[in-house]
Formats: sequence, C-alpha cells, structure tokens
Amino acid sequence: MHGPNRTPFALALALLVAPPGVGAQPSPAQPAEAWLTLERVRDRLAEQPQSADFVQTYLPAGFSSGERETGRLALALPDCLRWDYRIPYPKSFLLCGETVYSWNEGETSGRQQRIDAGDQPGLDLLRLLVDRLQQRYEAALEAAGDGQVEVILTPRDRAGEIANARFRIDPAPARLVGLSYRDAEGNLTRFEISGYRPLTSRQLFTPPDEIDWIED
Repeated sequence: MHGPNRTPFALALALLVAPPGVGAQPSPAQPAEAWLTLERVRDRLAEQPQSADFVQTYLPAGFSSGERETGRLALALPDCLRWDYRIPYPKSFLLCGETVYSWNEGETSGRQQRIDAGDQPGLDLLRLLVDRLQQRYEAALEAAGDGQVEVILTPRDRAGEIANARFRIDPAPARLVGLSYRDAEGNLTRFEISGYRPLTSRQLFTPPDEIDWIED
C-alpha cells in the first residue's frame, strides 16, 4: 500500500479503513470522553469542505525508518475524501459516495471501483457514525504532548487486519492533526496533517472528465 504499486482501494482508504466487529455491542465501560472528542472533530470537519497538506510515512515492522510521501488532502464529509500525492509518486485518489477513483498524473486512463459495504473488510472511520463505531471498537484517550490528545480505537474483532487506529487531535479547535494505523503484522502507516484551509468549490470532488475510467 505504498510507493507506485499501491492498489486504488487500498490507498484510497489506507488510513481510514478498519475491519468490522462480528456481532459486537457497545460496552458501557467505553471512555465517553474519547468518543465525544472524536465526534467534535468529525462535526468540525463536516462544517465546510477543507483542504490540508499531509506527510505520509510507511514504517515496516522492525524498521526504524520508512517511506515518506507528501501531498494534499481534501475533505467534504461525510460524502467525499481525496488524496493528491505529489512527492515522490504523483497520483490521485478520490472517494465519493460508493465509488473510488484513482489516476496517475499525465495519464489518460484511470481506475474506478464501486464499494459494497457488505463485501468490504471495513468502512472508513471518518464516514461511519460514532454510534456505529462504538459497536466495532473500544476507545481510549491519551495525552500526546503540546496540549494534544490521541483517540485510540481498537477493533473488538482482534482477528482483523488492523491492530489499532489513532487520531491525533488538537482539542482547542477540535482539529485532526494526525492519523495512523498499525496492521496485524506490525507495519505502521502515519499521516501528519497541517495547513488547513477552506475550499470554496467542490470541483476537486468531481472525477476529471478527460480521464477514461476503467471499472474494476
């Protein structure tokens, strides 16, 4: 899920996907403050389409350094998410509704894939309602330095592909400044997010019409 060999679905949802629990029910012992903090962030992101810069690092298990990529993230929650990777592999991914699009800069064809929630191993964390997340995850809240906190979500179904997901949050503006997940093999993918600015147009969330879309 890194470098030029990333698959469209895996990259588009790389950090925001998590496996569903099997018949899990919410636990009264879940930290209420963790869920409330996450809900505040989601509400803020949904107020207006936003753009931000990101740095993505993929750190394989057992390694002290990994692959670094940079680009721009655009959000129009709860409907659309877009990643535009610039360095070192220019490529774009757009998720709107139930469709994922992916294309390389300068090419005339791209990939298009429909997402059937019932057939996928999970749904992205920023689009599921909190009450649905509570059925699938245990939550915890930790201090993260510089006045920031981390909401840690651990799947109730421990047999899935994701060991845990972390949302790093600046509580004062209720702003998401980092996302990470560790998979079952111990590999870590981390996003650092900065430079938020409002989007005045939703054009970024429309697939380019000059691309010939090949359906997977």
